[in-house]
Amino acid sequence: MTKTYSNRPDEVRRYYTCLACSHKFVTTQPLGELTETICERISGEKHPNSKLDNEKVIAMRQYAAEGASSFECSLVWDVSQKVAWNAIVGRTWKHVK
Repeated sequence: MTKTYSNRPDEVRRYYTCLACSHKFVTTQPLGELTETICERISGEKHPNSKLDNEKVIAMRQYAAEGASSFECSLVWDVSQKVAWNAIVGRTWKHVK
């Protein structure tokens, strides 16, 4: 989880929570150094807990387009129904077209 706040116009203060141990920490960066957000770094296949990859998401979306439910997709790809539904409708895995 990341929250971004700025109390100075020339810097951004980010509040992070570690995914592994829930430790909370703060970083500050000048505005010129912001190139990517933490969500971009740990999304999709790069996330350490991800059970899906780009090919599986494409196959899941095609399977759902043929009439399969999110529950059926969750059984085939061994994920929860919520994860399957989010991937199918594009709430997650937005970068996969």
